[in-house]
Amino acid sequence: MKKATIVLIIFLATVAGLVSCGGDEPDGKWDKMKWKDLSGLSKENGVYIVPADGGTYAFECTNYSSPWLSGILDNGEYVYPSLGHEGFHSFTGDWFSVLCDHATVTVTIQPLDGSTASRSLNVGVTAGDIFDSIDFVQRR
Repeated sequence: MKKATIVLIIFLATVAGLVSCGGDEPDGKWDKMKWKDLSGLSKENGVYIVPADGGTYAFECTNYSSPWLSGILDNGEYVYPSLGHEGFHSFTGDWFSVLCDHATVTVTIQPLDGSTASRSLNVGVTAGDIFDSIDFVQRR
């Protein structure tokens, strides 16, 4: 009787393990992030063009409720989001700041200084197993 109980427990554990591993959606098959530009910036080849005098620009993610920062490229140099009070929801660089507040990502870009002809910013965002970026170039 004891042997039959042990065999039954092993069988049920094996079946439960096999059944629980299944799923209709494989990992990584999330819908692409969809963005609504609330600022009306112009785009060239998927990159937002920021005027030399800078400004504040907002983008709303319409299909995920709370994206956060996954990384930032500041003129091609990778920087991590700050781990301060805001966690992965805000970052301030030398010439820009980024804030993720619920579904809205707000980017503030300072005016170009006299010696800089152009600069680029890539804001990486995620909502779990989906990643996207909002790319900017600022030039005279």
